[in-house]
Formats: sequence, C-alpha cells, structure tokens
Amino acid sequence: MIQVNAQDIALLHEIIDCILRGKPARRYHAPANAQETEFDGLAQAIDRLVDEYETLSRFAEALSRGDLEAEPPRGWMLALQSMKNLHASLRHLTWKTQQVARGDFTQRVDFMGEFSVSFNWMVEQLSANRDALLQKNAELETASRTDPLTGLPNRRGANEVFAREFLRADRTQRTNAVLVVDIDHFKRINDTFGHDAGDAVLVNVAHTLSGGVRKIDLCARWGGEEFLVLLTETDLVAALEVAERLRSRVIALRTRFNDTDIGATISIGLALCQKGEGVDSCIGRSDGCLYRAKEAGRNQIWYQDGADASPQAYTNAR
Repeated sequence: MIQVNAQDIALLHEIIDCILRGKPARRYHAPANAQETEFDGLAQAIDRLVDEYETLSRFAEALSRGDLEAEPPRGWMLALQSMKNLHASLRHLTWKTQQVARGDFTQRVDFMGEFSVSFNWMVEQLSANRDALLQKNAELETASRTDPLTGLPNRRGANEVFAREFLRADRTQRTNAVLVVDIDHFKRINDTFGHDAGDAVLVNVAHTLSGGVRKIDLCARWGGEEFLVLLTETDLVAALEVAERLRSRVIALRTRFNDTDIGATISIGLALCQKGEGVDSCIGRSDGCLYRAKEAGRNQIWYQDGADASPQAYTNAR
C-alpha cells in the first residue's frame, strides 16, 4: 500500500497538469500490485495515461514530420478516433497531391475545412497557370513559323508545308507548282521613300499574293522581298494563269504612304514539280526561272515544265 502524503498528491497534480497543457509528463511509477486504496488505483491510472499520452505524442510528432506510414496508437478512447481520422485525411490528401503533380488538375478536397479552400484554390491557380503556359507555348510555336511583318508563314513554316504536300503529291500522283516571286527594284523603293514605306509595300504585296491563291495553297515570305507560292494539285496551264493573275494584281496595286501612292511590279519564276522530285530541286528550278525573268527585264513570268525542259517566258501575259 502506497503511503499518501502531500508530496504524492502534488506530483499527481503536476503530471495531470502537464498532460492538460500538452507538455512532457513523467510517470508516477506506481507499483503494479498497489490497488488497495483509491489513491493507489488513481496513481496506476495516471501512469497508464502518461504511457498513452507519450504514444499519442510520438504519433502526432510523426504526422508533423510528414511520416504517414506511422501506425496510429490503439485503444486511445475518443481522441484516438480523431487522430485516426486526421491520419486517413492526410494520406488521402497526399494521394490527391500526387495526382495534381502528375497533371490532374481536376482534384478537389472537401474534407479538411478551411484547408480545403486553400488547397482547391491552389489547384485552380496551377490549372490556370498551366493553361496560360500552354497558350503561350502555342503562340510561340506559331510565331516561330510566321513572318512578323506580313503575317505570312516564314521559311520554317513554308518548309514544313512543302515537306507535307510533296509527300501527299507522291501518294496521289498529282503535280504541284512552285512560284518564286520577287518585288522588282525594291531597293529603289527603300532608297526613294524610306524603309517604312518599303515595309508597307511588302505588306500590301504579301496580302495581294496570299489573297490571290486558294486556301489549300501556300503563300510564304521566303526572305527579304522574295515570296514563295505553292500551288497544290495544279497543272502547268492553271499555274500560269494564277501567276499572271498575281502579276496583274500587283501592277494595279498602290500603297499609300505619307500622301504618296507607291506602285510596284513583280517577277515570277515557276516550275512544275515532277513525280519524286525533291523540294529543294523544284524550288531551285523556280529560282532559276526567276533569274531569267529578271535578266529579261522584270515584270514578267518565266517557267519550266519539267526538269529537262528549258526555261521560257510566258507570252500570254497582258
């Protein structure tokens, strides 16, 4: 039987007070067989309470470190159930966070009060940022294929279309025509009216060329004052008609700049691409025809019907 005195009572009171305030508590160390008085039973009960409190504290500390593999203590009355619920919620939250990390921004939490609001807002912001980033990447991808001045496809964009269309032409046994178009005396326009005026002429000619072909065709800025036109599934007669229409429209075009109307003409080299012919070969033949058009006086069309044919002037031009 434990002898009860004021010091023992004060010690038990101190132990209970530590537990209530969440501070480390020492055991009373009551003898296991000391149950002869009410005080003896109380002392043993307090020792068990300290043991369970320490076990629960270790579990709570493990949770605070993020160790969700720690096993919840057993038999801890009502408080234990709350800890188990918290443990389960944190494990489920971890799974949802992992899903978000994998790109699933549909995940939402509705079981953790105010934390749920913050978590859901975070996921919504991540989703919005992801969408904005994808949009920006798409814009950059488009910009990398687009000439910023004219809005036409640039050389990179044109090369991708050419590769695709030439493969399709080989499959369908159809012919493509390639036009290389150059603005005549463009340096003179820049020198006379200034580079801003030259840019305005470039833009107007670009819009005239792109507006004069079908949607399935390609009109690209190849570099400087040079443009490239791909007429898909087009024979020589139709290609020459398109080339002449483009030439005539540019002749009629006037670019208004600083109260001055600026005119321009174009020279065109045209090649009808042969079955199995590579892109570079066909463009090279078109470029050779353009050179002949320039040599012959500009503002005209020269063409080559097949790799073995000789370049010649289009005499039906009006």
